[in-house]
Amino acid sequence: MPTTQTLARTQIYLSQAQQTRLAAACRRSAVTKSELIRRAIDQFLDQQAPADPASKAQRVSGLVGLWAQRDEMADPGAYVSALRAPRF
Repeated sequence: MPTTQTLARTQIYLSQAQQTRLAAACRRSAVTKSELIRRAIDQFLDQQAPADPASKAQRVSGLVGLWAQRDEMADPGAYVSALRAPRF
């Protein structure tokens, strides 16, 4: 990793099994836990598909009519008002 890169501290919780496996991987790779975690995060993020506008639109269009068959949504204004009403 380039030394010119600014790092931000992040704290995570790992299970004991994850700690043990991570320590073993660090010994095998001869790198610190931090470096190994950064590499794993980069690898994971590189595998994620970029969110293109067409796929976003497709996911949103799948939501259309999602609550159409729900009785309480016959009058959305009344439904929202009931949610906001005090519960005394």
